[in-house]
Amino acid sequence: MWKAATTDADLFGLSQPRRILQGIIRSYFDIPSTGVVFVFEKEDYRCYRNRVWRQMAIHLNVKEGELEERSPDHLLRLMKSRKYSNLIWLSRQACEAREVDFAWILAHELRHLEQDLSSHALSKAGHFLGCALGGIDIEEPEVQNTIPTELDANLRALWVTRAIFGTEAVKSYVQHESSVSESQKRHFDILKSHDYGKRYDVFGYTVTLLRKYQSQLKEFQKRSAGTSIATFDIERACSELSAGPHSI
Repeated sequence: MWKAATTDADLFGLSQPRRILQGIIRSYFDIPSTGVVFVFEKEDYRCYRNRVWRQMAIHLNVKEGELEERSPDHLLRLMKSRKYSNLIWLSRQACEAREVDFAWILAHELRHLEQDLSSHALSKAGHFLGCALGGIDIEEPEVQNTIPTELDANLRALWVTRAIFGTEAVKSYVQHESSVSESQKRHFDILKSHDYGKRYDVFGYTVTLLRKYQSQLKEFQKRSAGTSIATFDIERACSELSAGPHSI
């Protein structure tokens, strides 16, 4: 159970060059030989009732996380099969994206897989902060890269795409993405303020953010209707994360 051979479910039908590219991207990560399924989707679900599937891509720990009952039938069957402990899903839009975009998206989700394998507590804390920070007053910009797990995943995506496509191509990509909106500019400004070549202390920064806003976060939990948010144990998370990763 949960240990089927790592495999692809290529519903989209990736071209041969794109299959080669995703193999190169995956070579930069420590991916278990069992328990992981990659789904390259033939559909987009931008209006789907469950917001999880409205995203461009996502990593889910199927074994330890809450089962997403409101899911497209084929994905629900896959998760309920208990063959795979982790799922990485890319939407049709992600599969159709330009090479650099595709590489960035896949590398980002692969880093989330590595985070989860090193400590599921880190994944849970990242999810909690992603849901809760928008509901409290914070000093930091209200953008994705304020969440340490997201910044860590984007730093790794930046490193991998530069390794594959070169500095100039990725610099052009970042400049273009930064120009889309003021929010995107702030998002990438945070990314550019860090040295992508140095190890980012995702555990330490996550604990710092949880401690800094602990009082507000607890008040937010009282108002939350989501079980995973309301029952998230901040003290326990800080204790587990302070012990660091198992391996990453």
